[in-house]
Amino acid sequence: MCGCRYLVHCLQADLNNYMPAFLDDPEEHNPQRPKIEDVLHTLTGAMSLLRRCRVNAALTIQLFSQLFHFINMWLFNKLVTDTESGLCCHYWGAILRQQLSHIEAWAEKQGLELAADCHLSRIVQATTLLTMDKYSMQDVQNIHNTCFKLNSLQLHALMTNYHCAPDEPYIPPELIDHVVAVAENTADELARSDGREVQLEEDPDLQLPFLLPEDGYSCDVVRSLPNGLQDFLEPLLQRGFCRLTPHPRSPGTWTVHFEGADCDSHFSAADTAEMVGH
Repeated sequence: MCGCRYLVHCLQADLNNYMPAFLDDPEEHNPQRPKIEDVLHTLTGAMSLLRRCRVNAALTIQLFSQLFHFINMWLFNKLVTDTESGLCCHYWGAILRQQLSHIEAWAEKQGLELAADCHLSRIVQATTLLTMDKYSMQDVQNIHNTCFKLNSLQLHALMTNYHCAPDEPYIPPELIDHVVAVAENTADELARSDGREVQLEEDPDLQLPFLLPEDGYSCDVVRSLPNGLQDFLEPLLQRGFCRLTPHPRSPGTWTVHFEGADCDSHFSAADTAEMVGH
């Protein structure tokens, strides 16, 4: 699976050029800084390449899991290690969360929402911690319930480096101690039981090997309607649940209906037929 590793490294290098887009301050209007659209364009280009080459769907999910982890790692480590940046505050927590919502929305449109939810979880929970109430002991349980993926070292760094706004209360030291103690008995223990080290920074590499799927491959472009498809759909056609429209001059691109106003109701059958559901 060396080829997959090389592809991931190339895509990560492309993403790395545009990661500062997440730190684009909307009040500065800096035209030189990359924009979140550049990140989305990179992800879309990667997806187009994989679809054009008819890469197995399971492999596609694994590849994008690596890219989502890279985004998570880059942003999270920036938060917890660059203490002079001033990023640990409510203002930047809200900005980062908004930027991440664009990635989540893109992933959902591609059917990758589960992979994004899993591999962006720590940076999402970190931004939630920065923007939620954390000023009294009554907030401890809510912090624990919301930020359960963060270990004790990460929670301690985020809260001790937190920059309060002029009109914002300070975080009580006893609250930090209590939150850290709870994490030591939950997130830390879970990490150790999984054989993972409790550490401040996110690992640059997603510690998951590429698994070669056993099925789901297509080496040929399928032309015309597959045998039995029309018989299978006949009960649905009779009830008016869908319609089947052959396209004799189809270019053979089954993703042709993924974009446009009707993308939610159009499906391609064998690259040369369109089934429109109602």
